[in-house]
Amino acid sequence: MRKKVVSISRNYLYYIWIPALIAILLLGSLVGCGIRQLPASEPSIQAEQGKLDLTGWHFKNDGNKALDGEWDFFWGQLLEPGQVKAALKEGPAPERIQLPHTWNGYEQEGTKLPGSGFATFHLQVTLPASSGVMALELPTIRTAYTLWINGQPMGGSGVVGTDRATSEPSYMPRLVYFNAVDPALDIVIQVSNFDHRTGGIWNKIWLGDADKLTSNHNRSLIIDAMLIGSLLLMGLYHLGLFVMRFKERGSLYFAIFCILAGVRAMFVGEGTMFLLFPDLPWLTGLRLEYISYYLSVPLIVMFCRGLYPQVFRLGYIRAIQGTGLAASILVILLPSNIFTYVTPAYQIFTIAVCVYCIVCFTEGVRNKRDGALFVLTGVIVYTVTILIDLLYINEYIDKGNVSAIGLFYCIFMTSFIISLKSFRAFAAVETLSRQLRELNMGLEHRIKERTAELEKSNRTLEKMNEDLGRLEKSRRHLLSNISHDLGTPMTLIQGYVEALIDKVVVDPEQQEKYLRLILTRINGLNRLITDLFQLSKLEARQIDFNMQEMTIDDFVQYYRDRYELEVRNAGLSFSLQAYLHAVPELRQSGHVIYIDIDRIDQVLTNIIYNAIKHTPAGGAIVLQILTDSSSLVMKVQDNGSGIDPDDLPYIFDRFYKKDKSRNSAEGGSGLGLAIAKEIVEFHGGRIWAESRLHQGACISFALPLRESQRRLRA
Repeated sequence: MRKKVVSISRNYLYYIWIPALIAILLLGSLVGCGIRQLPASEPSIQAEQGKLDLTGWHFKNDGNKALDGEWDFFWGQLLEPGQVKAALKEGPAPERIQLPHTWNGYEQEGTKLPGSGFATFHLQVTLPASSGVMALELPTIRTAYTLWINGQPMGGSGVVGTDRATSEPSYMPRLVYFNAVDPALDIVIQVSNFDHRTGGIWNKIWLGDADKLTSNHNRSLIIDAMLIGSLLLMGLYHLGLFVMRFKERGSLYFAIFCILAGVRAMFVGEGTMFLLFPDLPWLTGLRLEYISYYLSVPLIVMFCRGLYPQVFRLGYIRAIQGTGLAASILVILLPSNIFTYVTPAYQIFTIAVCVYCIVCFTEGVRNKRDGALFVLTGVIVYTVTILIDLLYINEYIDKGNVSAIGLFYCIFMTSFIISLKSFRAFAAVETLSRQLRELNMGLEHRIKERTAELEKSNRTLEKMNEDLGRLEKSRRHLLSNISHDLGTPMTLIQGYVEALIDKVVVDPEQQEKYLRLILTRINGLNRLITDLFQLSKLEARQIDFNMQEMTIDDFVQYYRDRYELEVRNAGLSFSLQAYLHAVPELRQSGHVIYIDIDRIDQVLTNIIYNAIKHTPAGGAIVLQILTDSSSLVMKVQDNGSGIDPDDLPYIFDRFYKKDKSRNSAEGGSGLGLAIAKEIVEFHGGRIWAESRLHQGACISFALPLRESQRRLRA
């Protein structure tokens, strides 16, 4: 019976829980990526006028603290800790800047600051007593910085300078450990930027217990590594799908997109790429980050068109491809302080592309395209996370860096659709294979039926041919035997009759003697003709047999006294010996013989009378009945003249009349043993003779045993 194939669209009901589960996990990730919240009972603590009082903050219990608020800000000055103290003590009150925030657009003396420049940031923090070993987590600061804590240099990233020639950009988020012996903590950070459109400290700086802050930092690295690994693995997987089937260009586009997304994720967040390759030039890394972003947009749109070519117009796809390629060329040709200004415009372009995809996928959902709902969900989530990041980058909100998670969610949903397509293809292959298998089985069945019919017809023809052959052989034998064996008696009869007609014999007694000889010859001819016709019919299988079941005991009882009187009247002794205990389970299991009792009686009569003729007076004839594992055996043993070994192979042939042969008995037709052979073989048995000259002969035949049909039906 052919199985029903469920369409892929109906499987949405089975898998709809997957995007819901992923949405819940994504929400948890977004919350986890947000700013650490204070306990509900604690007010929000921020720096004011370059000072932050944390004497009431318990780092062990309350967790890490972001150093947000007003920092002292010395624009156009690279001051060391001693100079900062002197400036705060002797000079006018310094400018203040709200962190985290870039210095772009910050007004100083009525002038908005550009992205390029250098400055010094300062913050005084009052810690709780006995804070122990503390740590400071510094994010990516654009584009170079140097850190001092309590007047001690604690390293930095890149080389801080007063112009492009004396500075060297670098991205290297890091943890700085120090022993907070003094509750007063003085932090000085020199920052310079001449290689990016934005400068300053635009991410949060975290202060906390060394163990807890390290644990949070490592957790962020692990999350980034998992995200990067997932993206790269998905890319390699779909690249393998494309290698196996080059016609699936959608798999190629999606694979390159995933790889590019994974490469970009290595440069943002915790800067995994720079941790793996610390000697990687900053400009090379920045260009790889931007190019991977610019090219991923047209690639994902090309993939979406491969999924739903009916809803994505080719003209729009060409425009998106051209825009992404042009932006990538600008990144290669222009310096970083110029091509970074392309990013805001490309971010708006990305939002527009996402909106276009949402419109197309909405149309796909309305037209009930396979998987359109899943992709639409992923694109909407990704668009929302991009908007959050844009607001965060432009410093409208203090939560961000979530677009990577939204991208992963979108990629996951899209790969889920590819899996559904693969499932549909595999289901189609399985259906075709099953139908082909059923067709082959049907063909094999029909071939077997036809073969069986042909074999049956062939067997019928072979049987007919065998029957015709037997009939023809019987006809030839009959004609040959009539011409041969009737010729001599007829010649003798003719001679006797001619003698009587010619008055050669006139004595009445002689005439009566001649007439009796003629009668004897005529009776012999009658017996010969009867035996010939019977043998011919047996050979041609034209005699009906009255087959019936007979148990072994009934068979023995039937022949126990049947021949004793006739044998004793011939002056011979007779005995019957039954050896049925050799295989007693045959009698218990209900095995029987299936015979025509009259024909078997004819066989035994021929054999016994043959033995009587060749056994001298006073001799003995023994009838033995025994069984083996599969047959019942009858043996007629005499102690007469025996059979010459040269004659044994031929005694069952018709008209074999060598003087010592059992077929040469007086008055015999020479057909008795031949008739017996045909009857036994018709019953599925066999007949044979054993003898030694002058020591008697033993003629045996075996009949097959079988289980009773009455017992089987019962």
